[in-house]
Amino acid sequence: MSIQGILYVVATPIGNLGDITLRAIEILKEADIVVAESTSRALKLFSHYGIKKPIVTVSSYNEERRSASLIRNLKAGMNVALITSAGTPCISDPGSILVARCVEEGIDVCPIPGASAVVSLVSISGLFADRFLFYGFLPLKKGKRKKVLQELALFPYPVVFYESPRRIEETLGFVLDILGDRKIVVSKEMTKLFERTYRGTVSEVIDLISADEKLGEYAFIVAGKDK
Repeated sequence: MSIQGILYVVATPIGNLGDITLRAIEILKEADIVVAESTSRALKLFSHYGIKKPIVTVSSYNEERRSASLIRNLKAGMNVALITSAGTPCISDPGSILVARCVEEGIDVCPIPGASAVVSLVSISGLFADRFLFYGFLPLKKGKRKKVLQELALFPYPVVFYESPRRIEETLGFVLDILGDRKIVVSKEMTKLFERTYRGTVSEVIDLISADEKLGEYAFIVAGKDK
């Protein structure tokens, strides 16, 4: 009976390339195939740490199809490392389909933990967040965005969102209108050169962001409704 390979779900830095574990580097060097969301981001990381591996790119458009061939590779005994562009795979990023297929096929899936934007933000928020909800990216359409926020208006715990620089001000405007002027912490370019964290009420933070350059990815955590 042949020995099946293992799918390693590997967390990589969200910005600063130093934020990677020794175990993650070891797994990436030993894996037979690396599955990545972005070839260019993967090659930048690999170049920094002297890693040379074949890369298979996956996206929301091709993950189902690519998973079939990767399952065959795993069943043939090859070890596969799954990474995303930044942070932990399957958190608002591709990878969940491949992981699910491996579980269905009885293939071992092993986490290699590390950087995560949501956990990093919660840890520096200063909000009481023993319990919190991670929502991720709100819908693109304004109507759906508003509906989601209305559904979360009574939620008693902090909620974490991701947002793009193009929509951050508009989305925070919706937050102010629907959730009210609660405490909020917004982080942009986390761990990168132009990293900045904004703190205050929603209205105060909107004023700060409107006066600043919009770049990179944003993550923000909003306090829950007062009990």
